[in-house]
Amino acid sequence: MVGTKKDNGAVSKTGRVSETTENYLSSIYKLIEEGEKTTPAQIAEYIKLLPKAEGLGTSLPSVVAMLRRLEKEGLVHFSTTRETELTAKGNILAEDIVRRHRLAECMVVSLLGVELHLACVEGHRLEHAITPNLQRKIQGVLGNPTTCPFGGPIPGSGYQPPAMGSTTLALGSVGPNYVVIRVPEEDPALLQFLVDRKVLPGAKLNIVDAGRYRGVLVFTTNDEEIAIGYKVAERIRISLAG
Repeated sequence: MVGTKKDNGAVSKTGRVSETTENYLSSIYKLIEEGEKTTPAQIAEYIKLLPKAEGLGTSLPSVVAMLRRLEKEGLVHFSTTRETELTAKGNILAEDIVRRHRLAECMVVSLLGVELHLACVEGHRLEHAITPNLQRKIQGVLGNPTTCPFGGPIPGSGYQPPAMGSTTLALGSVGPNYVVIRVPEEDPALLQFLVDRKVLPGAKLNIVDAGRYRGVLVFTTNDEEIAIGYKVAERIRISLAG
């Protein structure tokens, strides 16, 4: 279901879901997946992280207008707290575009050798052009991956969450051994920081200072001590190491 970048409506003139719609649905899906709020303001901030080539308006009025179009198409509705929720139809479409995006990331990294910090951007460029047949081909060649290189579950892949459960790095404790299961990918600068320090799914870490009152969390991984803010720590998911 590929539309045109110039079409800012929910459905393109050809009757197919537009790329703009796909970008909005996937953004809402990912915010919900990460446990974030989905108010128009939050969605606007998230969309600002997408590649400029996507051509999306990021002002609050333009985001609100697009959300209203999606509501008319039966793809979203608004909760009593004015958060945006996906309808059953919207969720199916969102899962489809998220699946294509994460498969594209797997493909460019595993088959084409694209650097990790560029995988998300390349995924955005490819996701709208991947057909159902190509999805199946990519899955087969890659051995049916269940997550993207950053730990994001691929919808419909049979992904199973860690047996030990998971939490955010911000909620971790000093002492236990943890393993990273997911890192944020949409913020290019943050992703580059994490990739450079090998803070990626599978990395082992230990929290050595959880100074929430100072707003800084310190942990060790790969024999390196790293300090990050709690806002970043809230976006990194970890699990107890087995």
